[in-house]
Amino acid sequence: MRNLLDIAKNTYHKTPGSLQFIYWPLKILDKRINKLRYEIWILRGEEISSKLQMGIIYAFTGGSRENMNFLINLAFGNSCKEHYVGKSWLWKIKRTMKKKGRDCSLTVLEAPKSLRRLLGMNSLYIPGWLFGQVDIADESSLFKKKSLKSDLSKIRKNDLRFEVRNEMDQFDNFYHNMYLPYITKSHDKRAIIHDYDFLLKEFKKCDLVLIKKEQIYIAGCLIYYEEKEPRFLSLGVKDADTAYVDDGAIGALYYFSVKYLKERGHKKINFGLSRPFLGDGVLRYKKKWGLQIVRADKIGFMIEPLDQTKAIKGFLFNNPFVFVEKNEFHGAVFVKNEQSLTGEYFKRIYKDYYVPGMSYLNIYCDGVVNHDLPDEVPPELRDTVKICSAENLFKIREGVIQ
Repeated sequence: MRNLLDIAKNTYHKTPGSLQFIYWPLKILDKRINKLRYEIWILRGEEISSKLQMGIIYAFTGGSRENMNFLINLAFGNSCKEHYVGKSWLWKIKRTMKKKGRDCSLTVLEAPKSLRRLLGMNSLYIPGWLFGQVDIADESSLFKKKSLKSDLSKIRKNDLRFEVRNEMDQFDNFYHNMYLPYITKSHDKRAIIHDYDFLLKEFKKCDLVLIKKEQIYIAGCLIYYEEKEPRFLSLGVKDADTAYVDDGAIGALYYFSVKYLKERGHKKINFGLSRPFLGDGVLRYKKKWGLQIVRADKIGFMIEPLDQTKAIKGFLFNNPFVFVEKNEFHGAVFVKNEQSLTGEYFKRIYKDYYVPGMSYLNIYCDGVVNHDLPDEVPPELRDTVKICSAENLFKIREGVIQ
């Protein structure tokens, strides 16, 4: 099949343009077949928290590296060495990764959740992205949140104001001088950048909210109007200048957008995409505004640990996350067994990591078996917080994490 498609490609390029349409079915078939071929990479480096060497075998399809770059940054920061292994068909991927990743600590397959059962993978499914929603029906209560006190104070102190604009010159200024610099500087290789033509096309269904300090537009965001509720599509800060961020530009974008949309009769806002790692700055910031997880992206990370090293434990302890089990969202936070698991400690964990929309926040105790688990969860948290043994989360080849 692959050879036939290659022959068809060569023939296509030799065919006059007016007749190339006859090859469209083959182009569609080729695109779908390519989705079944996975690139395999070995990633090695010093795990950030433990300072120990760790290897990850990672597979993805579609040619986009953004998710892999994101995971590299979580695990290794800038110390990673990448080695391209080759490609594998989907139906061979489990066997190929097992063979090629014998000396790795972690297997990561970037794929839809539905493939986990099909492939028989003993893995945890972490969504690539989460979609969050904020209820703005009670605007006054929202702005009284203690978590927003600092943001609102900066808006008043710096006399920030807003305008809603729909002119092309303002869109161009937003895209080139706010959006591109900010997204590139903030996320580096992990950035998923919308190209100009895509956002220009979406601009027809958007409002552009601009934040003004004195006579300068310092930040902006596009609000896209969907059928159910408006959605934050993209945002940026002028020249990616951190001074404007310190002045409260990001908080002002959310604050004035909420007020504007409430005045237009909307009761909820889609706050856009967030990564599922509970220490992620974007997710934590949106949580201040009352974010509730409502759904997940179709593509995510199937993660399976392959050994019991301190490096893999360091990665887990350092990166609490949201995973999906039986179509429910669960939080996973790992704690060391020598920590004092008191009621006050669990309240702090809940405050730091619980996000509305989770069925449970699971606190996984390292090195503690089920019958020795403490029973210190305060009564008011028992409907949303569970204490678990780490052995119940990951069943790895040589035994449990310990």
